[in-house]
Amino acid sequence: MKTKAQLFVIAFSGTLLTLACYFAPYNQHTHWVQWCLWGFFCGFLLPLSIAVALNLPVRDLGLTVGDWRFGTVSVLLGLTVMFGFGFWASFQPEFQTYYLPIALQHKDSPLFFWLSLLAYMTGWEFLFRGFLLFGLVGKPPQTELLPRNLKVWTAIGFSTSLFGLSHWGKPLPELVGSFVAGVILCLIAWRTRSCLAPILLHTFVFGMFTVMVQFRFSI
Repeated sequence: MKTKAQLFVIAFSGTLLTLACYFAPYNQHTHWVQWCLWGFFCGFLLPLSIAVALNLPVRDLGLTVGDWRFGTVSVLLGLTVMFGFGFWASFQPEFQTYYLPIALQHKDSPLFFWLSLLAYMTGWEFLFRGFLLFGLVGKPPQTELLPRNLKVWTAIGFSTSLFGLSHWGKPLPELVGSFVAGVILCLIAWRTRSCLAPILLHTFVFGMFTVMVQFRFSI
């Protein structure tokens, strides 16, 4: 069982790391690779180092494959749902304004774009779903989709609040939807006992939005 001091360090450092990601010294529209590496550093390497310093079992922070079958279904279902939203978003000027500059940076190097995006989302999802969710309440004692413990819902609420607010400045529908998405991603992580499915789903959704906007611009 974690001490109050450990819980405070996790919550406080998680908040500071969220701010560090949000106020990155690089702009994703002009310095995509540096922005992605900064997110990986602040979202993965630093919280992982803090967890090790606190003697937290790394495996219990979601760095495992977990229930890959449920995770695969979650990713496919999430992509199916978000495809329709992404298609609609590709016609909206505010989405084009945000995603098109990113797409144009790597229109001739798609593999490089996807690899750097995966690195960023690994940090992003580990911070919110691994370090903050599992770090605050521990590994799920049993397989369940909807947590029965109020402490888990408190951690989900805290993690999702930081996650949603970190989307400030993005298109309004995405900002609002990020709070819903944050809860869903936490529940997927909790059910699978892993950050893997949230990492893949978030990577594919962001990439899909970018590709759709780029395709819309090119026709």
